[in-house]
Amino acid sequence: MVMGLSGCSLGSVVTNEKSLPTSFSATAEVDFDDTIYEMLLTRLSDGSWNVELTSPAIVSGLIFDVKGEETTISFKGLNFTFDSSKFPVGSVVSLVTKSFDKLVPLELNVTEGEESDYCSGEESGTIYSLTFSKTGIPMVLELGESDDENYMRITFVDFELITSDSEEIIIEE
Repeated sequence: MVMGLSGCSLGSVVTNEKSLPTSFSATAEVDFDDTIYEMLLTRLSDGSWNVELTSPAIVSGLIFDVKGEETTISFKGLNFTFDSSKFPVGSVVSLVTKSFDKLVPLELNVTEGEESDYCSGEESGTIYSLTFSKTGIPMVLELGESDDENYMRITFVDFELITSDSEEIIIEE
């Protein structure tokens, strides 16, 4: 695995290791394929997600309940269950969940900035760049290069950690 660092400043650079939260609930804006999607994301564990699309209007109300090898899509009381490996290659929901799942187990070498912290690298062929708040909460995840066809930018509008005893800790940035 190749890891790179970004976010260097003119002053001294301090790096430390961080990892992404394993369980959380967040509102996110996802810029992908010339469209901005708004979604409510809940990650309970590896491969276990609940994703509700809230914008644009054409997809608003679609809910994806991903449980490992099985995914259920719900819309206005209608449900369809399928093998998670059958997600279309360019599905924004699949790309968000699978990319995050790839990054969660990593120990990330994070460079401390004045207002936020940064890291970048490559994992399983996916180039990524992450921006964290000073409290360690993900703020922006970029996947791919900005000029790539499959470039995606995920901006977390709010982020709540979910602890093992099902209590939520609300952290608003």
